[in-house]
Amino acid sequence: MSEQQYQLVITRQGLDECISAEANGIRVPLKWVSAGDRAYLPSPDQTRLHNELQRVEFSEYKDTASNQIQAVAKFSGPQQYPIRELGFWLESGTLLGVISAPDITLNYKPANGHCIQPFTLDLSTLPKDSVSVVVGTENLNILIDEEMMMDAVSFVRSQVVQVKQAHIQMTLNHQLRQLQRVIQQPESHRDFDERLHQWEAR
Repeated sequence: MSEQQYQLVITRQGLDECISAEANGIRVPLKWVSAGDRAYLPSPDQTRLHNELQRVEFSEYKDTASNQIQAVAKFSGPQQYPIRELGFWLESGTLLGVISAPDITLNYKPANGHCIQPFTLDLSTLPKDSVSVVVGTENLNILIDEEMMMDAVSFVRSQVVQVKQAHIQMTLNHQLRQLQRVIQQPESHRDFDERLHQWEAR
């Protein structure tokens, strides 16, 4: 799914509920994600998906800049269907917004399998900090922020350096052991002395 091309369309009822919550100094809980198999241009007047097939809790989310939320939902079970519409539901049961587009398949839910659906929700048209995401019991731990990624990259690089240093040390130790064997062998001493005399006689 192209998160930049298929944006979230906020419903009028969802917007009204967020405005009311902001006026009362509270946040509305965003609790469910639903999927259906109809593709169309979403309308702000929608109150449901055209053909909802499954509804699940959020598996994970994190806030990003510009009043956006990155989130993940996991669809499981025996059903199989193309995911062409996604709905996002407040705890009150109000449809906050819809993602869909004509003739576009966003993802596919296989039979007796899982579909991990990531998405970015642009909430910039809503009052700031008027929505809070409620994560369900199954946290997938997929989303990683930039700081954690940089820490991981730095750790891997340090491990690579240590491995290279260890390899160099092992090579030097091997060469040192070979040299010690040569020094400890009397025949090698004689060969060395003979070559030295030959060289001096030149």
